Amino acid sequence: MAFLDNSGDIILDSVLTVDGRLRMAQGTFKITKFALGDDGINYALYNPNTGSAYTDLQILQTPVEVAHTQAAYINYGLLSITRNDMLYLPRLKLNELVQRAVVTYGKVFYLAVNSETKTALNTQFQTKKYTLVSETTTGTQLIFETGLDGAGNDGITGTPSNQSAYLDNLNLTDKSFNVYVDARFLTNVYGPARGAGTKFTNQPSGQEDVSLPLVAAGGRAATQGLTNYTTYTINGIRNRVYYTGTSTAATTVSAIDGPRGSVTALNFKVDNGLTAVAGGNRSAKYSLYGSIGQDLFSDGNTYDYIDTLVYIVGASSQAQYQIPVRIIRQAS
Repeated sequence: MAFLDNSGDIILDSVLTVDGRLRMAQGTFKITKFALGDDGINYALYNPNTGSAYTDLQILQTPVEVAHTQAAYINYGLLSITRNDMLYLPRLKLNELVQRAVVTYGKVFYLAVNSETKTALNTQFQTKKYTLVSETTTGTQLIFETGLDGAGNDGITGTPSNQSAYLDNLNLTDKSFNVYVDARFLTNVYGPARGAGTKFTNQPSGQEDVSLPLVAAGGRAATQGLTNYTTYTINGIRNRVYYTGTSTAATTVSAIDGPRGSVTALNFKVDNGLTAVAGGNRSAKYSLYGSIGQDLFSDGNTYDYIDTLVYIVGASSQAQYQIPVRIIRQAS
């Protein structure tokens, strides 16, 4: 890792890949598309209370990494929006409030590869809420919402009329989500089914009324720019958690404080080679890509695990989230 000397103005820093240099030498090099991101920008450094020449001075003086030929996925991509009447953009936010929602433990989501591992983890955690289980469609699940989080502070509450005005009318309500998983470890994704039994709302009293049964994703495709990754598309369900004016706030059910757009839920299928029970044949992938025989909780059990990142992106809003998943197997 190295940083650029940005004591002066940097207009553009670029590095060609081996293929790019070859095409440059052949005279066939041509840029057809590109993506921009602001991963290295800390907007908290912007100071509007100083003179106009100094408001972004600290940001401009922040060290910037040199360009890479094998760069990681852009975490915070920038969008080109031609409309000038959009006051807010949706955010994709994890919901850990409803009963079925899985919760992070140690900043990762634990995905048990089999029922034996699930039992061991639930015993260790003394609850089911920290554990996803491979291929399970009715247990704990990852739940995400899109909406205008923070707009509630501006008096734009989560009412049906604000949902229409700020999201539906601007085509910012996600009817589907793209999920990117490493195909070496995860071989399918489960998302919410459509139908009468699927709902995400709150009762007039303010209590949750949530049912998100999962079904396997319909298809998959290769993911450009992410080696070994496969893309699955899952459904987005209309988020009907609304401001009710009751003593039980809508934010006891929803992670979004303003108008809400969509909600989705997901789980995963672990590659069959990784699912052996304790004493069974351990996949070489655990030692190659992860760790083996680890006494993670000092509970007398040892575990094999692989840490991986899953990406989820709203099809319309382009709001995105990185999901740290620990694929875990009880080893002894």
